[in-house]
Parts: sequence; structure tokens; C-alpha cells
Amino acid sequence: MMMTSGEPVKYKSSLHTFSQILKSEGPIAHFIGAGGANIPCVVAVSCVLAGYDKLQMIVFGKKYGSGAA
Repeated sequence: MMMTSGEPVKYKSSLHTFSQILKSEGPIAHFIGAGGANIPCVVAVSCVLAGYDKLQMIVFGKKYGSGAA
């Protein structure tokens, strides 16, 4: 929870916050901070999950899926 430090409440809801930021700063403002460290982490986690699936194929000889036939 953010501290307002004596300021009045600026937003009524999450949707109101989203629309106000979109109006004042543009659509790119919602993605500030999404790059940098997060993109390499997503790539690394994807590689780990894909590697784990491949390891299951090698070790157990079968693939574990979602349960659909």
C-alpha cells in the first residue's frame, strides 16, 4: 500500500488510474520498467522450462502434458 503523505487521493480505481496515465503520459508510460532486467529473466525462465521438458523426454522417455488425449 502506498503512502499518500498528506496528499489527497488521486485515483478512484485501477481503471481510473490506467485511463489517467494513458491521457497524461501516453501508452508507452505503461511499459516503463518492463525492459531492462525483466526481458532477460523471461528468456532465462523460458529456457529452463524448455530444458526441463527436454530432460523429461530423455530421462523418462515420455512427455508429461496437460492431460488432454
